[in-house]
Amino acid sequence: MKFLLGLCIIVVALLIAVPAFAQVPVGATGNFLAVGNYNVNAGSSDLGTVVQVEVNGTIVIDEGDTVKYFFNQSDNNLAGVTNWMISSYNDSGWEDGVSGIGYNANETTTVQDTNDQGAIYTRYRRFDLPGGTASSITIRIDYDDGVVVWLNGAEVLRANMTTAVDIPAWDWNQSQNHESSNKLGPDPTRWDGAVSNLFGVGENNPEPLIIDYTFDVVFDSTAVEFTDKLATSWGSIKAYH
Repeated sequence: MKFLLGLCIIVVALLIAVPAFAQVPVGATGNFLAVGNYNVNAGSSDLGTVVQVEVNGTIVIDEGDTVKYFFNQSDNNLAGVTNWMISSYNDSGWEDGVSGIGYNANETTTVQDTNDQGAIYTRYRRFDLPGGTASSITIRIDYDDGVVVWLNGAEVLRANMTTAVDIPAWDWNQSQNHESSNKLGPDPTRWDGAVSNLFGVGENNPEPLIIDYTFDVVFDSTAVEFTDKLATSWGSIKAYH
């Protein structure tokens, strides 16, 4: 009985510490990535995210790619919009830019440093699966201060964010001021830096750490658009690092 009780405690602890990943559906074409980049406070001195996505050994999203972005401030915000991270969202009013987006972080596209910087929401071009199928996807991120990543409407990653909610706001309770590598881009050597595996590393090492994260996906030959209906952030699971 004690053994079973101990086993149950271990299982529960693991479920709390590590997300119980539901495999995200992907299609041969039209997969969609969205990233929220958040400040530790509204007056933070720098903010930025650079993202690279690799599938089947091929880079499908990279620094220098064109993107659509929205710079969220108190006087210019999405006013409670809850579906900006799904592919069918109309982003025609957003700015055109080149990844990465930020300020005071050696970014490629610079937004204005106004001492009222909440978040930068970025929508990446749709990508196809090299070879027409995939069982896993690798995401690499160089960021300051916090990030949340959605693939096909489902949250797949968050870092330096301690509260799990559907639509993050700039004043989330974050654990510390994580710093980016601050490298001028595009620079493929940025991914050679120190790596965080998200599970217990980043929290105690807030200085420049690159996320290099591989997760399983489920291939669905029909379409990707249906996953927009998920729009899930797995909010019942605590954030992790």
